[in-house]
Amino acid sequence: MPDSLNADFLLAWAREAGHEYPLFDCHVHPFDVLTGDTAYQTSDSLPKLFSRPGSAYHPPAIMPENFDSAEIQREAVSERGLLLTSRFAYSHTGARIFDDHLALTGLSGALLLPVTRCPDRAEAMLATIQQMFDEPGRYFCACPYPVGMAREALYPFFYQMKETYGICAVKIHTNLVNLDPASPEGRETIEAVLEAAGSLGLSVIVHGGWTPGLQPAQAAQYGTLERLSCVDWSVSRAPVVIAHAGCYALCETEVTAALSLLNVLFEKFPNLLADVSNLGMGAVESVLRFSDRSRLLFGSDALYIPIWKAWLRFLHALYCVSPDPESDLIRIASINPRRCLSLPV
Repeated sequence: MPDSLNADFLLAWAREAGHEYPLFDCHVHPFDVLTGDTAYQTSDSLPKLFSRPGSAYHPPAIMPENFDSAEIQREAVSERGLLLTSRFAYSHTGARIFDDHLALTGLSGALLLPVTRCPDRAEAMLATIQQMFDEPGRYFCACPYPVGMAREALYPFFYQMKETYGICAVKIHTNLVNLDPASPEGRETIEAVLEAAGSLGLSVIVHGGWTPGLQPAQAAQYGTLERLSCVDWSVSRAPVVIAHAGCYALCETEVTAALSLLNVLFEKFPNLLADVSNLGMGAVESVLRFSDRSRLLFGSDALYIPIWKAWLRFLHALYCVSPDPESDLIRIASINPRRCLSLPV
């Protein structure tokens, strides 16, 4: 192992693998997930940039220039009481900002995961995304769970969204849409989504963990693995991804227990995977150390965390933990994502 796993070394190592195997970020948000606000204006000065009025855009940069291992290991915000305040309404979005992030990291593409908490907004959000991110092969779009839609309408809706907007996945944020997997109503609704999406070859990405500060308060825990384990994930014939490895906002002790349950679910459901988005260094290392690396994907949770920071944290953890880091990198950031994005593997 090199004496210093600094940014230059880690990025060069990953870029070398990326020459042959395109690398993907499978968890980015084109809009703030709490508000779902899509009201942005086209930039007058930069193409493909959409901004709030009066917002100055500054391209992402790794700071300091020599980003060392100590900095990489800084934890993602994990205190439940602080997570809500870390949320923010995006000042900018669009292909320009994500192009800049991907160029900095050497990643080839990203899966966009929009979330809407309001009925009858899913298609309008996809139309906006198409306007902002019309770059096939680079930006792949998930359909937000259509809040309030009758179960029998899900298949024709997803079919039409696939035909019109080219969706390759469906995003369910159980906490934000107040969908309890442990209740009969919530479980049956989620399984209806799984059946409809799976019939169309669409992956499903489901939030895994808490969402602190949410109202109603009980909805904050609907994404915990204890509740997600009530669902029959095999209903889908396509991959299903538990975001944040089910560990979002969990403390170290809770992460250990959650990973034990995640591994049980992996054994039970062959189509189940997990991403490592927006986890602190310790949690990322635990996921990589104790879970099947062939069932994992890289995700950042941008723009809540800069893609470059999540990527460096992941690369550092992988290099330290894995006995074969290059093979695991290719599996986690290329092969598994291409399967979920319906790309040739």
